Order: sequence, then structure tokens, then C-alpha cells
Amino acid sequence: MTTPGTTSQTTLRQHGRSFHWAGRFLPAYQLQSGAQLYHVCRQVDDIADNATTNAERLRAKQMLCLLQQGLVARSPAEPTPLLMFLKDQSTDIPIDDTQTSPLSVADRDSVTALETDICSLFSPDSRAYHAMQDLIATMTVDLSRLHLTNESALLHYAYGAAGTVGVMMCHLLDAKQPDRALAFAIDLGIAMQMTNIARDVLEDAHEGRLYLPAAWMSDDVTADQIAAGDDQARQQAWQAIQQLLILAEHYYSSGWKGLAYLPTRARLAIGIALRVYRDIGRRIQRLDAANYWGHRVVVPGWAKTYQSILALPALAPAKSPVHDASLHRSLGRTLAFYGTACSNGAI
Repeated sequence: MTTPGTTSQTTLRQHGRSFHWAGRFLPAYQLQSGAQLYHVCRQVDDIADNATTNAERLRAKQMLCLLQQGLVARSPAEPTPLLMFLKDQSTDIPIDDTQTSPLSVADRDSVTALETDICSLFSPDSRAYHAMQDLIATMTVDLSRLHLTNESALLHYAYGAAGTVGVMMCHLLDAKQPDRALAFAIDLGIAMQMTNIARDVLEDAHEGRLYLPAAWMSDDVTADQIAAGDDQARQQAWQAIQQLLILAEHYYSSGWKGLAYLPTRARLAIGIALRVYRDIGRRIQRLDAANYWGHRVVVPGWAKTYQSILALPALAPAKSPVHDASLHRSLGRTLAFYGTACSNGAI
């Protein structure tokens, strides 16, 4: 018989190989909680990513909105600043809500199960619960295709897609001094999402998506141009990818400092995940453009072992770090819910 725990572990092993590798170093109960969170986030992400036709996008939007409504009912709150900001970044033809059909019983049951899983992980009054709402809001708006205009827009999206996961993991890993730790956890999530974007530009382009800021490219580059192999578009995108990976380094550095707030084994596990994910970006930086567009960059097994060894210094005792306020300057209103440690960097 398959148990929920087994399903979560299978999802993590199949779709989150870097995290599954790092998770081996966690205590069993934290690995299980982390796997459950990954399973939930994966389902939310799949609802949005698997919607390709307009009808599928309508269905996905209904499901995510129903999930969000269920969570808000348990903890009433104003619409998040993130939701309003990202709506201004959406492009493409808006989804026509007047053409919606009622969700099937199976879809409603899936949403109910997701809501139950979320509430089993987090209490409705927690910061982690708020972060989950921001994640769902980000995936909902992304159904209308985001057009990220500048670096600020990129940071808002990266927070919504993965900085939120940093908040939730911070909660599940029993971080010390969470008021201080959250800012660093958000930074690590942002850095990892930047790596995802840099790695998956071509894959996303084939799905009609482009997450590189328009301001970083001199031409009006489109996903279709990149997918079709347009040399000029790909050259512009390649330059933007390099800029993205340089920016990600600042957030990885902050995330590394924040490991000081985690218990010992969690510090090592997250340190390994950080180094393995960071290595994806550094491998991209060592490529030329032709090789980058020719294959998807992965970290082989031997390199994961090497990066795990390099993560051992994370075990050393460290003083509580001070967060760099400049990293969150453009995110102030969006992160205000978490307190001044995140919204303006003050510690």
C-alpha cells in the first residue's frame, strides 16, 4: 500500500534530484516534512505548467483560485502586494473567465486534498502559510504569461516562485531566531529560482515563456524567437543569462551566511543543496553559447559528491550574520508581512 509519505519521497526522488541528494543528510522527520512540502509545491506548479491550451489554462486558474480561496477562508487577509505587482507584469491574451466550465469532482477533490496537505504542514497564522499563498498567487498570475520588465520584476517573481519555499523550509527546519533567518532563506530561494531560469530558457521558450528581464536585452526578444533558433534573439538572451547568474551569486552568498541559523544537520543538508544548485549556474558560465543551447546543464553524481564535501564548512559554528538590506530594497512592500528583517534588511 502506498502511503502519503512514500508518495512524497517518490516525487522528491523523481523530480528534485538535487534536493533528494541533500535531503539524505537531514533527520528523518525533517526529510519527511521537506518531501511533503516539495510534493505540495510540485502539484501547485504542475497545475500551472501542464496547462497549454486556453481551456486548460482556464481550468488551472479555477483550481488555483479555489485553493487560494480555501486558504484565505482559514486565515482572512488582504490581497498580497506581490499579487498586485505581478498582475502588472502579465502579458498575452488575458484568460476569459466568462468561458469557464464547472470543475469536475476529481479536480475539486484534488484541490481539497492539496488544501488539507498544506494545513497539515502549517498553521493558518504562520508566516509559512502566508508564503504558500504568495506561491499560489505567483503560479496563478503566470498562467497569463508574465513579461518581466526589469530586475525588480525578476526579483518579485523569483521570491514568489521560490523565495516563498525558503520561508516554508525555514519553518520546517526549526530555524533559530526566525525573525533574522527568514531574510536569508528568501535569498537562497531567489538564487535557486534564478538558476532555474538560467538553465531552462530554451525549455521555457518552447512553452511560450520567457523570464529574462526585457530591460537586459536591447531588442524586443520573444520566446518564439528563441525557440525557433533566431541567432540575434539567442545572443541577446545569452548575455542576459550571464547577467542573471552574476546577480544570483549575491543571493547565494547571502543564503550561505544564513545557514548559521539552522540546526547542525539541516545546516549541512541545505549547504549541500545550495552548492549543488549553485554549481549548475557555474557550469553554464563555463560554456560558450553554442554548447549552452545544445543541451540542458546538469550536475553529475561525482560532482554532487564533490560539492557535498565542499559544503562541510557549513557545519562550523558561525556568528549570526547581518542581512544586506540592498538585496531586498525593491521587495520592501512585498516582504513587509515578514517584518523589518526582510522588508528593509534591518536586523
